[in-house]
Amino acid sequence: MNQIRRTTLTTTLLLATLAPTAALAHPGHGIDAGFMAGMAHPLTGLDHVLMIVAVSAWAALLKPAERIGIAACLGAFVAIGALAPWSPVAGSTLEAALALTVIGAGVLLAVGRRWPVWATSSLAALFALIHGFAHGAEGPAASPLYVPGLVVATAGMALMVSFLAAKLPAHRDWPRALGVLSAAAGATALFGN
Repeated sequence: MNQIRRTTLTTTLLLATLAPTAALAHPGHGIDAGFMAGMAHPLTGLDHVLMIVAVSAWAALLKPAERIGIAACLGAFVAIGALAPWSPVAGSTLEAALALTVIGAGVLLAVGRRWPVWATSSLAALFALIHGFAHGAEGPAASPLYVPGLVVATAGMALMVSFLAAKLPAHRDWPRALGVLSAAAGATALFGN
């Protein structure tokens, strides 16, 4: 069994390092300023999806009410970041920060340790805030409908992933593999440029 785990880990890392960094970018910014554009934005970028999925699958270790809190936290802080009148990170620094959130979320999922809800919420908030800065910079955050779309998509995806992950069998290889894949994709984005 250990040989299978090592082979899976090695294959995942190799595939992730071969993936182009452009895969983390996503098109369609600024085309529409409405609710549907806000809904689509976090779901069309691999960096956003990996962060939301990894944090939410990690949150599956928590109680149901705490999972709802993590999803709400992700939604609220992505909105705060998107609506911030200025971003403390910009350009290549923002891209590096996004990659670090993907790495961090992947590592937390791969390790699979349950943290207190306040610590899990704090990290989720930080990661979502950074992604919110990117959403604000990339999309029409000034639109009154765009940010609610971001919130619904982010929180909805987080709820769906955390509750589905909690229902999966206790077999712990899938979270580790997904966490390693996420961390490897983030590292590829960070160091691949």
